[in-house]
Amino acid sequence: MKLFQAYLLLLLFFSLTVTPPAIAKYAKIGCSDRCGNVMIPFPFGIGAKCSINQWYIVDCKNSRPYLPALNNLEVLRVNLVSQTVTVSTPRITDCQNPVRKSSEIMGVDLGGSPFWFSKPHNKFVLEGCGMALMVMENGSVATGCSTACLNVTTGNRNNCFGNGCCQMAIPQHLKSYSINITGLEEGEGACGSAFLVEDETSYVQADSPYPFLFTNTSFTPVSLLWTLTDSDQLTCCNHESPQWRFVDMFDGTRIDTWKCDPSVYFYDEQSWNPYLTDGCKDDGM
Repeated sequence: MKLFQAYLLLLLFFSLTVTPPAIAKYAKIGCSDRCGNVMIPFPFGIGAKCSINQWYIVDCKNSRPYLPALNNLEVLRVNLVSQTVTVSTPRITDCQNPVRKSSEIMGVDLGGSPFWFSKPHNKFVLEGCGMALMVMENGSVATGCSTACLNVTTGNRNNCFGNGCCQMAIPQHLKSYSINITGLEEGEGACGSAFLVEDETSYVQADSPYPFLFTNTSFTPVSLLWTLTDSDQLTCCNHESPQWRFVDMFDGTRIDTWKCDPSVYFYDEQSWNPYLTDGCKDDGM
């Protein structure tokens, strides 16, 4: 009996002295941090009370997250380190374009939102034979490329440098753009597809001699830079003050945004969030 009592006292001692493991923080307390297979970290949030402002509200419908403030663009992932959110945007296809006539089509307009098309994370792509692409911003040509269709081999099928496909970097962070597709070759008409796409993404189709041609998808992932201002009243983990980040626009201007330090010593993208006061990982963990 005494042995049993001593055993109980020992268990009580360990229960009082052993500190329970810290609980990982990713979303605000009381908020869901996942919609389907997509993690939704603060400053984004599922529901109005879970985000930093209305632009960052996420609607979770049928296990798929959307940004209602951006015409319900679907969220594919959020990266707290690069301060980007990857969304699904429609491709622009023009297969009824008369010969040598141009067709200008508007892309997604981010308007007065705190989001920008990220320069280092995106590229423009044109696929098709004998096509020219001009990307317009505020009525001026921002960038462009053209294609021809020559015999290609399996060895260069993954290239996109003018043979059935061309690509170019965006000149700067953009709020909006339009795409002008022009047919260059004689015939009944030109058929091409143009789109902005996240630079890390590959859409090679196994039976196509071109890297992007005829891929069966009407949407492509695009990376958006998200920004925070003084009005957002941001406080970082451990009540640290946020850092002021200057983003070079490459046209003589800049974007100013607040950013919490995603130090590797305190940050684990799947569990911890420097944008929450209790979101830092402890040194001893």
